[in-house]
Amino acid sequence: MVRNQTIAAAVAAVLSTGSAFAGTSTLLTGSQAQSPFQALYIAGSSAAKNAILAVLEGPTLCNGSYSVFSSTGDTNFFAVSCQPTSATGLSGANGTNIYTVWYRAEGGSVTGALPLVAGNTIGSSIRQMNLTNATQGPTLGYSVSVPGSATFNGLDDSFPTNTFEAPVQLGITDVEPSALVKSNYPSAYKTSVYGSATAAQLAALSKTAIFDQVFGIFVNTQESQFTSSQQSGHGAAVGGTASGLALSKQAIANILDLVDTDWSTVTDVNGNAVTATSAPITLINREAGSGSRTATDIFFTGDSCLTTTSSILGNNIQETGAQDYFSTSDLLNAANTTPGSIAYATIDQAGSSFPNLTLVALDGIQPTSLAAASGEYGDWFEAFAVTGPNTPTTGDGKSLVTSLIKSLQNINNSIPSGQADLLGNPLFDAAVGPALPISGTTGTGPASSSPKAIYTNPFSRGGVSCSSPASEL
Repeated sequence: MVRNQTIAAAVAAVLSTGSAFAGTSTLLTGSQAQSPFQALYIAGSSAAKNAILAVLEGPTLCNGSYSVFSSTGDTNFFAVSCQPTSATGLSGANGTNIYTVWYRAEGGSVTGALPLVAGNTIGSSIRQMNLTNATQGPTLGYSVSVPGSATFNGLDDSFPTNTFEAPVQLGITDVEPSALVKSNYPSAYKTSVYGSATAAQLAALSKTAIFDQVFGIFVNTQESQFTSSQQSGHGAAVGGTASGLALSKQAIANILDLVDTDWSTVTDVNGNAVTATSAPITLINREAGSGSRTATDIFFTGDSCLTTTSSILGNNIQETGAQDYFSTSDLLNAANTTPGSIAYATIDQAGSSFPNLTLVALDGIQPTSLAAASGEYGDWFEAFAVTGPNTPTTGDGKSLVTSLIKSLQNINNSIPSGQADLLGNPLFDAAVGPALPISGTTGTGPASSSPKAIYTNPFSRGGVSCSSPASEL
């Protein structure tokens, strides 16, 4: 979807586009945004995309007055451009100089890690969206046509139209880069384009934990075999109607491991078969190297943590001939049109954009940020900012990277309207400090009046996804 925050009604668009800050248009043209006073190129997590854009649109850089650009065709390229004031602390910010930050979600955590590996002459620069030919929509925003798809063009970065090569200066990953190994290494990506990395090189990447993300399991309960109760969570945003489909962690692990391939053989938390008659399960999977896939793999199967466990390979093309999906939006669009399918993503994706998907209650606990921060719901992981050889070390480039990372660490003071899948990391949220949430509408930051309040998580994995959460209180 295209957007430019020109009117207050744009708030309604944030649910599907990722913006969380209602502002006013700067009316910058694509040509102006393409040749800014200061540029910053970010790539990485598609799950974290909404949070990154919201922070850029907020006080960190644009303070609510900006132009936003998003791609059509392949919908995983973004940019935010504005004329920040001196209040940002940037030396060149004077209300006139243009700053543009590109965010490429295409490739997900793969592009937030591989291009930052020291010594990789191949892959350090990848394609970003060229804003020159941007088209302004009737009310909300600018769009740029980037023909192609993640499946067919993402693996070799062959997006020929309205893109240009740029160095990745800051990466964002859903888990620490060292977790992207073994069956979760991005083996499908062309090494001639993206380069490669050993486990030791991934572990050596300079990384900083930022915020926590809450993940969930989505099931398409559109088939008639599912009961009306199981379908009650259709299209419901987090905090809305509770899902009528509650599965145990072990039941989900069995599905991911292809032990169970039909809903009639899966039992819910009450010991009843999910469907009375046969209803095949289709596992809609992200590609190896995806942070969302890695987090799900670790949480449900223990893969990469225990040598005796298996990995999520049910929809891997090498194993079954089926197709993997290379972004969060591609994955959920496929799941939404495939009755009986199961998929995984951050819980902010629940809602009307995917009306056939029900968010599963895990061991009877409905996935919410409050449940995660209260220690009841465990499927959350720490996201990371990754720096490397191309990261600016002087001037406003360095200052922008530093302030952006700080804002991402102090997330509940950075996104005024809140976001359902985010938790403040207790090790970095110094302005608030670890504090157990009180209710679903009372938060720890300026989002406290919103049903999507961002809580500070009192638990930490200490930067190691395989670790059990430990209380920081």
